[in-house]
Formats: sequence, structure tokens, C-alpha cells
Amino acid sequence: MGQSLDEIVRSTFRRTIEFMPGELRRAPLASWNESVFRYFFCRHLPGVDEGVQPFVECERIDLVLHGGDEKAFVEFKFYVHPRRFDPYTGASSGFKGGPGLQNLQEFQRCVQQLHDRKSVPGLSKHVVLAYADPITGTKRYSDYYDDYRHSDERVTLDLQESAEFINAREERIQAKLFTVDAYGER
Repeated sequence: MGQSLDEIVRSTFRRTIEFMPGELRRAPLASWNESVFRYFFCRHLPGVDEGVQPFVECERIDLVLHGGDEKAFVEFKFYVHPRRFDPYTGASSGFKGGPGLQNLQEFQRCVQQLHDRKSVPGLSKHVVLAYADPITGTKRYSDYYDDYRHSDERVTLDLQESAEFINAREERIQAKLFTVDAYGER
């Protein structure tokens, strides 16, 4: 393992984001979810470093990476505007869920739980956040997450990477990689 685990997480994030536009031409965004996004992240991990061991859904952490003496906890949040369809006609019948306080509270809980996990030497904590907003429309995830600040001032959420917008058919996807630190943990 020639790179630090933090560098490996950042490189894997970049590779996953670079891969997305081509994959979105094959499988529309409607067929993606958090697990699919995590799968593509894990798929690109060996291309960055063969010596990293991934553990999926490890004690309620989406992805745990082990490399040498280092460990990384990675949580994934993937928000889209899911459409409802009539099963007989295939006609769109509006949206289910979408941006709002419920999603925001879920994200805040995710960050807080990651922050609250015991820190040990060589451990880093990350959140991969991706959200898609329709090109037209007023209800947007970006209103909640573009300039997100965590509600607990003891939690530091540092933006490590932010991808250029990824255009899908009717949506624009924004993806960000954060590290989670508490004051005094650095």
C-alpha cells in the first residue's frame, strides 16, 4: 500500500465519479440507489490499491476499509427524486419522497453517528454524498446540501472533493466527499 487510506478513498471517489456518465448512459438514474453507488465505489477500489480490504455493512457502517495499520469508515448517502409509475401503463404518476427535512435529518444522523464512533489511531471517517436535482423544478436537494453545515458545532465536516455536475437525462448530479472529525481529533 503506497498511498494513505485517505488518499485511496479520495482516488476511488474520483474514479467512481469519472465512471458515472458512461454508466448513466447504460442504466438510467432511476435504476440507481445508495447500494448501487456503493457497489461502483467498491468496484473501483482495486484499481486504486489492491492491498485494501473492503467490508460492506460492517456493524452498521456502509463500508469499512482496512489497509495496513489504517482503517476508514465510509458512509454513503445517495438522494434522487424517485418517480412513481403505474405498473400497468408505465405512465409517470408524480414523485415519491424527495428533498425535505426528513432527508436532511437522516443525513445529520448519519454524520453524527459516524462522528460518535470511537476514534482509534489510523482511523478516518468519510461521508460520500450524491444527490440529483431535476434540471427544471423548484424542490431541490441542493437547497439543503450545497452549503451544508452540521447542527452540532463539535462536529467538523470537511469537504475533501466535489465533483463537477454530472448530467443525466433530466437531472444534474452533484457528488461530494467529506471527512468527519471532532474538535481535538486531528
